Amino acid sequence: MNLRHRRAQPGIAGSIAFWAWCALVSYPMINDSYDLAELVHEFASSRTALIGQASGLLMFLATVCIAYPSRLRSAIGNLNTAQLAILLIVCISFALQLHGQEMAALIGIFYTVLLLVTVLALSVLWTLDPNDFERCVGVASIILCMFGISAIAILGWPNGRNIGGIQPNLFAAPLFAAFIFAQFRPGILGILVRVLSFGMIALVSSRFALIGCVAAFVLCELTFNSRSHWNIPALIGALAAGALFSSEVVGVLGLDDSTRGLSSGFSGRDEYWHGALAAIADNPLGIGFKRAVGDESGHNGYLKTLLEFGVVGGGLMILLLACSIVTAGIEAIERSGKTRQQHRFACARFGGLVALSFGAFFQPQLLSLGDTFGVTLLFLLFKPRAKWRTVAKPIAMTAPVPVHRS
Repeated sequence: MNLRHRRAQPGIAGSIAFWAWCALVSYPMINDSYDLAELVHEFASSRTALIGQASGLLMFLATVCIAYPSRLRSAIGNLNTAQLAILLIVCISFALQLHGQEMAALIGIFYTVLLLVTVLALSVLWTLDPNDFERCVGVASIILCMFGISAIAILGWPNGRNIGGIQPNLFAAPLFAAFIFAQFRPGILGILVRVLSFGMIALVSSRFALIGCVAAFVLCELTFNSRSHWNIPALIGALAAGALFSSEVVGVLGLDDSTRGLSSGFSGRDEYWHGALAAIADNPLGIGFKRAVGDESGHNGYLKTLLEFGVVGGGLMILLLACSIVTAGIEAIERSGKTRQQHRFACARFGGLVALSFGAFFQPQLLSLGDTFGVTLLFLLFKPRAKWRTVAKPIAMTAPVPVHRS
């Protein structure tokens, strides 16, 4: 009994730290005093949000370093080639920080170091025992889903599309992460979290999160139940329902809403993207991680990566992300050598990576430490190759069978 308790403790410690981090990067948004214009342009400038982000991240990093030193070394040694190449590009990007004001350069270097450490710390969670890991992401999904419920309970129903002073996409990001995490957990509770999260996202009509949730669900189900004969009929039925209720779908996605900038394209951000492309042309070698200011990154995670890490470095990072998604898809399809639980994890990871990669077209950052979107992407991307740790069952002692001699 004592041995089981000692083995469970590290998993509990890491899980609690991760849950606290998820709460501290989301719940501070529930504040009626936020200025909406400030939120739209730069949520990270809020003092409350910064305190939450910093304290949650530092708590998580400290817990991992203290409770998991051996697993941290193991996780680093089991990263694959694509993951290590991304980290190498981040290390090389230190040279891109050596320009402009000294304080800006020091802050950029600090954030780059923090990015490397955070990536390695997140990879440790994948080395937990399967049941501990399932509990970790399952409770995280509940915490993030409760953020949406709490925000509506405190701030009221949407005024237009905003929940109080919370911009729709900022409100949807934690719920999007909750939906992805809930796919790792089977049963009624996981389904309930997904239904509630999707419903609240639809309430504010966040297009990137709605489409991302659908993509994550479909890919997870198709790979997890690939041998089911109901997949094709279910897909045909879903397409028929979408065509039958096309007006409702258009209303939820806001495709007929002229106030959402659709005159400049589906994303509503084409003008920003053109500005970002001009900034990239002026700085083809990159300006360094966290050095992009305001809207010059085009409110697009991929364009910001190209601007900060350069056309070559950023382009390689995006290519390596695509390679990682393909690898995750192969792992999701492959069943041999996996338990049903491990196969579900692989399928949920694949669906989540595809959904987040789509969402990065509409989110301001691909690599981020201060929001649930970026944290979830880093978490899913940097899964080490280490085998799941299992606890061997004790072998029952049996008495020797007597041999009768004649």
